[in-house]
Amino acid sequence: MRTVSFQGGQLSRSQRERLEQYRRTHATVNTSVLQQQVAETFAALDQRKDQGTKPERQWFLEFEAKGTPCVAELFGF
Repeated sequence: MRTVSFQGGQLSRSQRERLEQYRRTHATVNTSVLQQQVAETFAALDQRKDQGTKPERQWFLEFEAKGTPCVAELFGF
């Protein structure tokens, strides 16, 4: 087994900035407010499931066409 040591290794300026941005983003995502909202959402979904209520339709088909699309119409031919 090979042992690797990074003692004395340094990050470049862009790597340090990227690491700092990652840490800030990660800290924002892991807030207790977000965790509380997720827990409340799961509780509401479980309650709706227990009541037998159908889930809300958030995505629905607005237009459906059959056939081969004509690309020439896009260019005014």
